[in-house]
Amino acid sequence: MSRFKAVLFDYDDTLANTYSARVKAARKGADGRLSSDLDMDKIMKEWAGRPQVEIFSDLAEDKEQVDSMMADYVKWYWRMSPTEVSLFPGVMDMLQALQETRPRPAIALVTSKVRLLENEDGPYGAEVEMKRLGILGLFDLIVGWEDVKETKPLPGPILFAMERLGLNRDEVIMVGDSHIDIRTAKNAGVASAGATWGTLAKDLLLEVGPDYLLDSPSDLMSILE
Repeated sequence: MSRFKAVLFDYDDTLANTYSARVKAARKGADGRLSSDLDMDKIMKEWAGRPQVEIFSDLAEDKEQVDSMMADYVKWYWRMSPTEVSLFPGVMDMLQALQETRPRPAIALVTSKVRLLENEDGPYGAEVEMKRLGILGLFDLIVGWEDVKETKPLPGPILFAMERLGLNRDEVIMVGDSHIDIRTAKNAGVASAGATWGTLAKDLLLEVGPDYLLDSPSDLMSILE
């Protein structure tokens, strides 16, 4: 029997392949506001796992510029999402296998993405995308950017999930593709698993030393046996 009573997943680049839409939307946000020489692809890969608003905050001149970039980023990302975002191969099978595991672990999402907000185009957020991808109903808890004061790599999002699930540190494992996810797990004192199938910076992921490395979604099941 596994000691883990809950599996916490990152979302972007772990469950869903969102990078193409994210980097295109980031370029839309930066267009006319930041230097055209800026390598947005490099920035997005190295800072994957951080909230987009924090990435823009490190690049912008002031809050007004951040707000305008984020407005365009949100608009363009969610307009591209239906055609550009999909689950990684094997993710659906993994989530369904977790549903059938006995005793079944709690399944939660801990993401820097907005969980559920609304703009002029209507509702947007991880819940909207997960519903479209057919996985929303497979999760017991979703923790998004607006749910906690701290953001990754601070431990707040994981600690919030643990409190909601009523679990201790040694009963939880965090699965994520980025060094930010693993650092968050370490800061929260929980086990971590690096999802190499979606990582954008494998060297940074390996450098932080996750407790487990998963080369495919199905590898998770062996940890839980």
